Amino acid sequence: MVPGIQKTTEGWQLGAGIAGVAIDSRRVKPGYVFVAIPGATSDGHAFIADAIGRGAVAVVGENPELDLPVPYFLVESSRAEAAKLSAEFFRHPSHHLKTVGVTGTNGKTSVVYWLTAFLRAAGKPTGMVSSVVNDSGTGALESVLTTPESPDLQGQLRSMVDHGLTHAVVEVSSHGIAQHRVDQLRLDLALLTNITREHLDFHGTMENYVDTKAQLFERLPEDSLGAVINADDAYSTRVRGRLSCPVITFGLAAGDLVGEIISQTAWSSRVRLKHADFEIAGQLNHPGTYNIYNLLAAAAAAYRLGVEPAVIEAAMPYLPSVPGRMQVMTSPGHPTVVVDYAHTPDGLTQSLKTVRTMVSGSVWLVFGARGGRDRGKRPEMGRIAATLADHIVLTSDSPNDEEPLDIANAIKTGIDEVAPGKLTHVEVRRDDAIRWAIQEASSDDSVLITGRGPEAYQNFHGQRVRLKDAEVVQDALGVQRSEGVDGIGIH
Repeated sequence: MVPGIQKTTEGWQLGAGIAGVAIDSRRVKPGYVFVAIPGATSDGHAFIADAIGRGAVAVVGENPELDLPVPYFLVESSRAEAAKLSAEFFRHPSHHLKTVGVTGTNGKTSVVYWLTAFLRAAGKPTGMVSSVVNDSGTGALESVLTTPESPDLQGQLRSMVDHGLTHAVVEVSSHGIAQHRVDQLRLDLALLTNITREHLDFHGTMENYVDTKAQLFERLPEDSLGAVINADDAYSTRVRGRLSCPVITFGLAAGDLVGEIISQTAWSSRVRLKHADFEIAGQLNHPGTYNIYNLLAAAAAAYRLGVEPAVIEAAMPYLPSVPGRMQVMTSPGHPTVVVDYAHTPDGLTQSLKTVRTMVSGSVWLVFGARGGRDRGKRPEMGRIAATLADHIVLTSDSPNDEEPLDIANAIKTGIDEVAPGKLTHVEVRRDDAIRWAIQEASSDDSVLITGRGPEAYQNFHGQRVRLKDAEVVQDALGVQRSEGVDGIGIH
């Protein structure tokens, strides 16, 4: 038996001398276990010496040819073992919470925000983990990944338990599933918003992407509340067909919870929600039909978690805005400017259709594509832009190791197939592109800026450059910047 740590057939056993688990050597402190993970761009095994130098008392890895001055545990999957070690160290916090996992291509963050709001309105102290902010009982903090690495995720859940929270709503990405970050997350309920093309650079095919999403639901324990599924989405219904757990569906065309649009403006919708057990109606003060789907998803999950329909109805008009999701900014004499995270073909389509209803003038679109990601969707998004926008300004997103002009030219091929004359300007510097569009657009036009939402940094060949779309817009419009991290308070 190794002092402080032991791996048995039943799992990891950690003694009092183990002070933490880390997969980044820079975060190792004395008494930590360091898990070396092979990555796409770097190999954690190369940083073992650094981890030991910082006080690691044991190392877990996949390289069989290591001779270390501390105990070394050879494993088949470092990521899977990191999840097990993290859950063990933090005493399996998800077992002490009503935990909901929210996945899908689009709408995940809004559903996390709104489900959290419904639960809190019902008096259930709830924490959330999202791609924008995390709130584990100590206030809202900016997040780094959609789904945190397993040591951070388990640590946040432990904080929720320690601060007396009873529920947790966790945004789960396909990367988070595939990379074992949520392996040890015990779910009471799992929710699928929709599945459209995304991350094919990582998953390879849509079939693989769907299979990865389905894994979250197939792992639901027998005593869980089951799954919440979009009945109007073809790929989502395919996932439903693979499940044996209880399922509640939602949709505008079909579902256990059906939405009916009573009236709709550019900025809001009045919606009726019909279920076999209840019928409620209310105002949704967020634009677009896609947000009605987000409302239905959050309401269906809330009802499954025991929130009374009357509470859902009362909270509906006050659901919070999500930073970088259809964030509208206006100033006299300037165009209406919208910052949105839309970075998939379906997301871009929905955003452009929604913005079209907001103004009487032209729609300007400022966007690019992420470097090193699914290259196949670039021409497709170009075709969508040329079909639904009036003026297109191509710029950089976060190019990573690609050249920004190469990415822009790939998008341009799609634009040229539909309406080459709509490509108004190409400007690699994103801040200059945003300012140029706002200056050129008239006061009855709209400028839609997509792709990055609330993200604060661009990556150019390993160099991080701070740039937040909303801040550039606020400066261009001459309006005061908003400070701090947006979140919703715990009640």
